[in-house]
Amino acid sequence: MTVAEMTPEPTCENVPDNLIRPLLALSRSTRQLISLKLAEIGVVAGQDQLLDAIDPHQRRGICEIARELSVRPSTVSKMLDSLERRGWCRREMDDADLRRTFVVLTEDGARVRSEVRRVWSAMNDDLTRQIPCADRPALSDALWCIERVVAGRLSRLR
Repeated sequence: MTVAEMTPEPTCENVPDNLIRPLLALSRSTRQLISLKLAEIGVVAGQDQLLDAIDPHQRRGICEIARELSVRPSTVSKMLDSLERRGWCRREMDDADLRRTFVVLTEDGARVRSEVRRVWSAMNDDLTRQIPCADRPALSDALWCIERVVAGRLSRLR
């Protein structure tokens, strides 16, 4: 018998079970802070995630991007209008299926995407410095677990 097998399962007694309020507060505060940082480089909230979802080296379908962002394809299309006006991306029709549209980053879009990732990285570095090193893996795992659960619930409702 291993040590893991001998260790009893943790119980949920005396553990706070309110996730929604802190998750909503965290989401709101994080988005507001990132929005302020993104404004410095001329990017609006939401554009950062869309730019990140577009692969600079290959074209991606709108439905694929929508799934990744947990939004509807029509939402991605509307957001792309703004990015296209700024010259950050372009849409291309699929030669084999004209009903299908792909998105490609322009050179300027790839540059802005790099700037977005730099902003994200700086913010990540600042936040992680506030969390003890030993706690970071468990916190990250827990947050990604919650994200998968919420995204799964959302996909079933759409």
